[in-house]
Amino acid sequence: MIRKKNKKNYKEGNAKSETVSGEELEKINNYVREPLTEDKVFVLRVALCDNDIDRDGEKFSSGALRKLAELFKGRTGIFDHDPKSSKQTARIFDTWVETLPGKITTDGEVYRRLMAKAYMVRTASNGDLISEIQGGIKKEGSVSCTMGKKLCSVCGADMYKGSCGHEKGGEYGGMLCYHILDEPLEAYEWSFVAVPAQVQKNGTESLATRRDGNARNTI
Repeated sequence: MIRKKNKKNYKEGNAKSETVSGEELEKINNYVREPLTEDKVFVLRVALCDNDIDRDGEKFSSGALRKLAELFKGRTGIFDHDPKSSKQTARIFDTWVETLPGKITTDGEVYRRLMAKAYMVRTASNGDLISEIQGGIKKEGSVSCTMGKKLCSVCGADMYKGSCGHEKGGEYGGMLCYHILDEPLEAYEWSFVAVPAQVQKNGTESLATRRDGNARNTI
């Protein structure tokens, strides 16, 4: 089985405070040892990943987004994909796949993105971070996950099993070659990062993406 860790960055104006409803507080308290009250939590909305082609010539399938929605529930938020516990800042408590009416992906599909809500516990030490999120300084986010397949858009070959000869970005019989990330196996974390790569616009929101990765065999 091939394991691929993908990192996809988003700049959405997405880290903003949300009013905490009773239902949301109930979901949050599923992840805590002692129940939190509304005044103790800060909630932010995050765009995790989408089904559009990014600068690396890759995209998540719509089916992958739906499965990732389940896998990312309860995952932690950190900085720069640094796994140290001291870098933990937030935790996802709710996810959903959102369709943007009238928006079409580069390859002509209806645009969909995986959205999440995460919570932070308000403390004396993270007051500045919350202010930076509310002030739009901390915007960019990135996800790390393992995908089971990476498919060629031209012939459907799985790149984890070997090259098919089609190059990303090339055209073959009028078909653009890109890679489709499918069948998620695991979601690890999402992270605040500094540098976005691909910028898209949607009304007053902006979205930027970046994905790095490497694959390795696992048993």
